Amino acid sequence: MPLVPKLFPWYFTPATPDLGCFVRNKHPFQLDWDFFLWTEFSPWENGKIIPHQAYFRVKCGKAAYHQRVRVWMTPANTDPPPLIGLQPDYVLGGAFAPSPSDWQSFPVRTTDTWYWFGGEHKPPQDTSWRRDASVGHSFDFYDNGTLSTVGWDDTGGDRDFNDIVLEVAIVYRRNFFDDLLPIALSALELERLEKRVVPMIRKVQSDRAAS
Repeated sequence: MPLVPKLFPWYFTPATPDLGCFVRNKHPFQLDWDFFLWTEFSPWENGKIIPHQAYFRVKCGKAAYHQRVRVWMTPANTDPPPLIGLQPDYVLGGAFAPSPSDWQSFPVRTTDTWYWFGGEHKPPQDTSWRRDASVGHSFDFYDNGTLSTVGWDDTGGDRDFNDIVLEVAIVYRRNFFDDLLPIALSALELERLEKRVVPMIRKVQSDRAAS
């Protein structure tokens, strides 16, 4: 069976979501429920999980209170993490009038995985966080994944859903080796590469660096 040398990562995972071009909007912003939790799910195709990577960031916020979103990654069908005491993997925001943040991400997943986002607010003079009243989202398809724009309403008073707004991208991932299979090596070629060719390449590199 042809072999691929271990010269490359299994998946290419850039720091920002490489979604490609916009394809279509599945639905505009809509209320999901009057609760503080929102969940993103693994993508499926032909009854199988698509290898994927979840990215997320604060897009903006116009809260009258301090606002944050706690983030968890769990196996599918897990009870809601904040309700069973799980500590979050990430905390986004926390500042008065949340400002845009850098993208954060979880590792590539090939199994059924759920991603949880819990919005919370706190009056500046208080020390305890309170759960937001409601959440909704819009949903777009891209060439290489999906993008949800998720907005929370803190107290439920004005129903503006802009107290903190997140972008949550699910990017499809292909095994890097899939593209290398046409140039895969036999076991004998791989052995020759590792024992003879690679050391010579490294020697040339070292000699050039020293000159």
